Amino acid sequence: MDTETVEQTRTTGPEVGDVLVSSWGYDQTNVDFWRVVSLTASGKSARIKPVAQRVLNRSTSSENVVAVKPEEYWKWEYPSAEPTTSLIRWYNFRGERAWCVGVPVGYKVTAHLWDGKPVFQTAFGWGH
Repeated sequence: MDTETVEQTRTTGPEVGDVLVSSWGYDQTNVDFWRVVSLTASGKSARIKPVAQRVLNRSTSSENVVAVKPEEYWKWEYPSAEPTTSLIRWYNFRGERAWCVGVPVGYKVTAHLWDGKPVFQTAFGWGH
């Protein structure tokens, strides 16, 4: 994915309170959810915090997960996790300009606005 860090004033992108989702892994799919807790003054970066997930359904080797609901953040957000400042990046996807946020999971991992639908991941114990 070709991305570029925005150098002009942001006109679209994440807002405080948005839930983001990232999917990553090799030979397995891992999912992480993040909540935007603030934006920098320049609008080029977002401060994000990890949010716990809930398993909706599970088969032998896969499961569908969702982020916990906002009213449960107090009990399911990782309290010891400090917010991470991450660049907001724009990229072209199928001819449209979209945004993503870098996350600290690994090299070039990004998160996008979560649409609220369950997300597939490999079940515990089935990856390499």
